[in-house]
Amino acid sequence: MGRSWRRRNKNRHKNKNAEEYGEDSRRKKKTPSDGNNPYTMVEYGNFRMESFYAYQGIHDFALEKEVDDDGNVVSYKFVSCASAEQKEQERQRWMEAMKGTLPASFRIGSDVDVHLRQRLEHELNEMVGQKMEIEIEPRGGDFGNPESKAEIKLIAPAQKIQFVPHAYQLSLDRQTIRRNPKLESFHNWLKVQTEAGFITRQETVSMIPPVVLNPEPHHMILDMAAAPGSKTSQLLEIVNFPSKAGDHEPTGFVVANDSDHKRAYMLTHQIRRINSPAIFVTSCDARHFPILKELQDGEAGTVSEGIFDRVLADVPCSGDGTSRKNPGVWKSWSALNGYSLHSLQLAIALRGAQCTKVGGYLCYSTCSMNPIENEAVVAALLRASEGSLELVERRSELPGLVARPGLSTWKNLAHERSNRQIKDNNKKNSVKMQARRKEWEQKEMTDCQDNMTGVESSLARDAQDDIELENHEDFISIRTKFEPKSLEDMEELKRMVESSGMIEYKTFDDVPSKMRKRVVASCFPPTPEEVPSFHLERCMRIMPQDMNTGGFFVALLKKVAPFNAKARARFMALQEQLESAEDDGEEEGEPDLKRVKLDSESKSIEAGEDGKEAGATGIDMVHGYLKRDFLIEKDGTKSTTVGKDDFVPVSDDIFTPLKEYYGIDEESFKEGQFATRAASDKKVLYFLTKAIKKQLIDRKFQEKVTVIASGLKAFVRNSKDCEATYRVSQEGIHLVAPHMSKRKIVAGIDDFETCLKSGTVEIKNFTEEFQKEVRALSMGSFVVSLQGYEDDYIKKLVLVMWRCRSDAVKFLVTQAEVDGMRSKMRAIKETSAGSIASGGVASIIANS
Repeated sequence: MGRSWRRRNKNRHKNKNAEEYGEDSRRKKKTPSDGNNPYTMVEYGNFRMESFYAYQGIHDFALEKEVDDDGNVVSYKFVSCASAEQKEQERQRWMEAMKGTLPASFRIGSDVDVHLRQRLEHELNEMVGQKMEIEIEPRGGDFGNPESKAEIKLIAPAQKIQFVPHAYQLSLDRQTIRRNPKLESFHNWLKVQTEAGFITRQETVSMIPPVVLNPEPHHMILDMAAAPGSKTSQLLEIVNFPSKAGDHEPTGFVVANDSDHKRAYMLTHQIRRINSPAIFVTSCDARHFPILKELQDGEAGTVSEGIFDRVLADVPCSGDGTSRKNPGVWKSWSALNGYSLHSLQLAIALRGAQCTKVGGYLCYSTCSMNPIENEAVVAALLRASEGSLELVERRSELPGLVARPGLSTWKNLAHERSNRQIKDNNKKNSVKMQARRKEWEQKEMTDCQDNMTGVESSLARDAQDDIELENHEDFISIRTKFEPKSLEDMEELKRMVESSGMIEYKTFDDVPSKMRKRVVASCFPPTPEEVPSFHLERCMRIMPQDMNTGGFFVALLKKVAPFNAKARARFMALQEQLESAEDDGEEEGEPDLKRVKLDSESKSIEAGEDGKEAGATGIDMVHGYLKRDFLIEKDGTKSTTVGKDDFVPVSDDIFTPLKEYYGIDEESFKEGQFATRAASDKKVLYFLTKAIKKQLIDRKFQEKVTVIASGLKAFVRNSKDCEATYRVSQEGIHLVAPHMSKRKIVAGIDDFETCLKSGTVEIKNFTEEFQKEVRALSMGSFVVSLQGYEDDYIKKLVLVMWRCRSDAVKFLVTQAEVDGMRSKMRAIKETSAGSIASGGVASIIANS
């Protein structure tokens, strides 16, 4: 209460003073000081982080690769550095990459039609397919170093990412693309295609886990920590494909989970662009995600094994591999971050292994380079599985992916105090506070002339304390430049590590009792007997300098056998131990860095590329769920918990009139696939796939999790009086239309393009045949399918139209969907003409 009152009055007095002195009372943009600007930290580096990784030996191997004329990697290998000079060169390459800007990357969706993809690639080549001179602004935009000046650089053309289909990496960072006038048309093109769902802007290393998992359309997939959703969308694009010819809906699905319901809604907005019903978004603690047993003869199986063919555990991490886009890493890095997260990461991985079916794959990944968060988690998982899990080698199947082998041993280095404790202690004992204490002591003693001798001795003691304080480990600043004499001198590296306040623990017995809730036994490397069977070298470490990316870690594990009784007992004991460590640790949950990273990404999704509010089509209206998902307390305030809003079947009195009005085929289109939300007023009817209904809804999965979203809108209640209570929704029309026999018109390409004209279109503007069919309809919604694409739910060339009272029609489609339709139509017309028209870039921006 007091804090809130002080804040309000502080702002009131601040504005009052500004008015008295003629100042603008509005908030002025502040340029951060040198100590607060994260971009200045990039220049200094971080002594602790650099010494930590140097002592781990990550600079002991160098990359040797062979590339072709197009810059593609043909072959590569890692060789041991033979001298201290070579190790130093490798360290400098690492530092240069870590401090550089992160190249932007994106991919064309796997579900995009081949003709449209060719057109997009042609336009991309026109804009950034050649070398160009670009003015590069100093890093940090408005918060960059004011002394730095823009530079003119020759930029390499966009390059295909070999190991990801239809993906590209640019030589430009996102700031340059957004702010450079010369790239304005390219930036607009990116925004249009992203909004239409054809392109996903995604970091290169973020694309690796879905590629490593190699899902198939019929698979059931679980993404345990899915927000903000780029990897989920990559998986969903594959699952959205028909498993076989003649399928009218996806047969697989993706369950996307996030423990934070707010991020889960952001995730829903991200995947909405793909417009697929094969998604089920939930919010629950991934450590306790429900384990669904395999179905056997229609009954639940007796063995507690999962049902998911693929499981992705992209767990929360310290994120030190993201320093190129999150410069705050340089200031906030601490060895304790990895230990604070290790228990959480391992608990999620354990649950992921339990959710994986026998023969399925679990992918564990982080954006960290710390072995405590990476190999230590994988080793503990393998140890507990008793041989049921095996690491899988995928490098040979992914050409162009330069990944270093995982570590088989590492060193446990930790601070005995957290960053906050060290910071408070440093502030308390800073030179400034020491000087103030001296002034206070001197002021008190000047009134006592008899104690002058005591003052002199006190000052002498203070001077000696200053010397000792400067020699104290806390006074090794993170800004101190890391300059080892030799990276081969392990004793020197150890002294540098210890001077930064870190202590090495050789075994778990060396860990003091007060630290054992952080540094748990699973943090230590495998024994010499375990190393040959674990094959940790099959893990993939992506270092920033090898492919000009961020740092990343990926491990693919196959479940080769059911967990035996001993493995289940070890899993249970380990989970209880980890929960105890989480509850009793000083720093619970994720460190601030990871939370800020995810929240900032979520904000960018909500606000859009230019920082504009999302509005009616943004996060506040995602599938119409958000406004009713907060419980209201007795005092009228919103609860932090999310209310239950499960999917429930549509009643016969609602669905029977719809079947008759739209001529829905009951044989191929089951009534049970339509549902409403339990807490809603039945304004929206959702279409759910048969697979989701059978594997999740019918098995009461909703009772165990908070359901955020699933399916697509099929029908929406009419706001106007007409014969039907519900109109067809554009969101799910591509799945409903193939089963309709009434109020559906198949149009030629000319009539279809006429339907896409803005506003109301008079019926007389269509062909005679189309006019005849439309005039035969009563007022209300109807469907127009492009001839030849009536049953193709992937290409989505179907429109929801409205038959007006007058002799006119209009489309019920958002502008983004119209832009996407127009792009598809241009690609179809150019393909039918036998060539791709030149100069198409200007037209797509102008016509969109």
